[in-house]
Order: sequence, then C-alpha cells, then structure tokens
Amino acid sequence: MFLSTFRFDWLRTARLLSALLILAGLCGCYTNKANKIRESRFINMDAEVLHVTYSQEKRTETLPNGLVCTFDGKVRLRLPSGKSVTLYQAMTASGVRYLSTNKQYEFIEKGPCCRLFYKGSEIFEGVFCHSK
Repeated sequence: MFLSTFRFDWLRTARLLSALLILAGLCGCYTNKANKIRESRFINMDAEVLHVTYSQEKRTETLPNGLVCTFDGKVRLRLPSGKSVTLYQAMTASGVRYLSTNKQYEFIEKGPCCRLFYKGSEIFEGVFCHSK
C-alpha cells in the first residue's frame, strides 16, 4: 500500500515538474520575440546617459473624438537612475512621441534631440550619442 502511494505521488510530482519546465521554456521563447529594431543612447549636459531600445508592438487607440489610431512603435527606456520604463507610440504634431500606459512618462524625440517628462516635469533633455 505504501509503495503504490509513493509511486503515485512521485509520478504526479514528475508530471508537475515537467509541465513547469515546458512553461518556463515557452516563456523564454515569447520574450525572445521582442522585435527589437535598434538601440540608441542620449546624453545630457551632466553626462547622464539615457538608453533607448526601439521595438514594434501593434496597438490601436480610440481618441476622445472617436477616431481610431493604429500605432506600431514601442520603446524601453533605461533611465540614468537604472530604472526601466516601457512607453508606447502616441499622436504628435512633429517628431516621435511615446507615453507610458499610466501617462506619467512622456518621451519626445525630434531630430537628434530628446526630452523625457515625468508627470509633466522635464527630467531629461539630451542629444543622440554616437556609439564608439
């Protein structure tokens, strides 16, 4: 009786572990398909560096007037403090504009310059830094 119960528990545990390993592998495959386009660095007057990773993620947004817009741009910012933030492309008059989902972060890139805002206050302004 004890041996059959032990064997049943062992098989159940082995199945559970194999299912977890398969799920972990699938999660790894999903994150590797992040359609990374390019990376850039921006530097400000205090020699702080903002790292920007550009990728694509198609999404639609309905504006208050009912207009439906489709965007495919997305950036991941690594701030000088080390914090990472993901922002999504948004409507702009000129340049390229990205907003976080909670609308607290706003990243605007126009020509070789960029500006980063947090809750409406500018926290970073820099220029494109060529790689060595």
